[in-house]
Amino acid sequence: MSRTCYLTGKGGHVVNRVTRRGRARAQGGVGRKVTGISARTQHANLQKKTIREHGQLRRVWLSTNALRTLARGGFPGVELA
Repeated sequence: MSRTCYLTGKGGHVVNRVTRRGRARAQGGVGRKVTGISARTQHANLQKKTIREHGQLRRVWLSTNALRTLARGGFPGVELA
């Protein structure tokens, strides 16, 4: 389970990349038309950090959201080392 947040479980997820052509109606065109849709992966903002969990040091991937929560003391028994 690499590249997922150790505390929140956040990871990448699949989203659509939409390709369009044409000119928008607001700019005087006839509107934008979709010419293709393909899947791509959107990655979470993960950082490699060292934490102290119940007295033991661990090097783990953490999302930036989890880092902010750690700074406020939101995960009991876990702190940044």
